Amino acid sequence: METSTQNTADGVKSYGNRQAMINNNDLNGKVRLDSVVGKEDFYALGPVAGLLGEITVYDSEVSVSSIQDGKPAIISSEGVEAIFLLVGHQKEWVGVRTDEELKGLDAVENYVRRLLEENNIDLDTALVFRIEAQVPLLEYHIIYKKDSVPHTIQEHRKAKQKFWLRDEKIKLVGFWVDESRVGKLTHPGKRTHLHFIHADNSVSGHIDDIVVPVNSMVFIPGE
Repeated sequence: METSTQNTADGVKSYGNRQAMINNNDLNGKVRLDSVVGKEDFYALGPVAGLLGEITVYDSEVSVSSIQDGKPAIISSEGVEAIFLLVGHQKEWVGVRTDEELKGLDAVENYVRRLLEENNIDLDTALVFRIEAQVPLLEYHIIYKKDSVPHTIQEHRKAKQKFWLRDEKIKLVGFWVDESRVGKLTHPGKRTHLHFIHADNSVSGHIDDIVVPVNSMVFIPGE
């Protein structure tokens, strides 16, 4: 276990990659979650081995979501392995209150880019960021593969079980990756990968679309 490890920046590591999952039908676990997440200040995201759920860690609060009876469910994290995983350890933060509504993943990514540039943070590095907000709309999925059909990009889309939240408080964990990791740990062409945990940990998953209202808190790494 713990194969294909790469240091992406101080405090950020990756295990496995998305391309092997899609192109090589490799759904095996690459790292055991409890072996890399500590008790404080850890953040992580990735898919569960076998594509049987989503892993989200916010400030060492672990949430593993899956599907039970066709509905989202939080399951035990004991012994859970990830096909690929981004893990960040970050203690110090700079918090900024949003001065505009962020509608969609591109808007969130562009806003984070702007904050990194304004704070003289190197864009060609990997880092974790987070958002705390009451979102009017959030579309998310939990990956859940029901069959043994060889995995492809088409099968990957079919395995996404989609859900929506409206007017709910969430904690968003995001990773900004360096250019060399684009498409390997994010969707093609994207610098960011976003998951969330509901404020009461009743649900979590991979964010597909979101509206972040004005006066939400965005946190980027501090010194």
